[in-house]
Amino acid sequence: MKILILNPNSDTGTEQVLADTARAFLEGRTQFETVSMKTAPRLVVTYEDQAAGAAEMASIVKARRDEFDAFIVACHADPSLELVREVAAPKPVFGIAEASMRMAAQLAGGYAVLTPSEKIIPKKFALARKYHCEEQLKTVTVSRGDDTESLIEAGRRALATPGVGALVLGCANYSGQAGKLQAALGVPVLDGLIWALILAEGAAREVQFNARA
Repeated sequence: MKILILNPNSDTGTEQVLADTARAFLEGRTQFETVSMKTAPRLVVTYEDQAAGAAEMASIVKARRDEFDAFIVACHADPSLELVREVAAPKPVFGIAEASMRMAAQLAGGYAVLTPSEKIIPKKFALARKYHCEEQLKTVTVSRGDDTESLIEAGRRALATPGVGALVLGCANYSGQAGKLQAALGVPVLDGLIWALILAEGAAREVQFNARA
């Protein structure tokens, strides 16, 4: 089994974060590859940023569809998710925002999203509406940085909001830090890449299982 992790920005640092998390979580049981979009900005904030790498993502997926069993859009804006699903069909595609926000709503009810910019806050609520978990999204809290200390501080502020029972890491650059935050804050912390990998592995294995039936 092989999964392609699409980094919708052009930052190789983000790509490395994603690769490190995937490697640690998959533990060799599933192959994966990460690829960044050269035509996109280093950070995806606006809808214009999201659109910048759309054609490149679609082209990569279309050209390499037969190489992979599943695909992941690894930006917490889920940019061009529907487009990627269309060109990847019938292969499964998961976005890290949809995976983490839906699971947080199911597992904990009320949740908060940690994000790197105030400009992104309305987009998180828009995604929650799109994924039918707006009622459970209690707040979106801005973190001063990508480091663990900043995320823990942002998490404490988010947990001060009534009804918050879980935190969602709302940026791909936060990936890999859920365990540290969970230990420090005592609530479930959801890493979108990990949940997308869980779903991608599961969906691909179901296809393989059904093919043997």
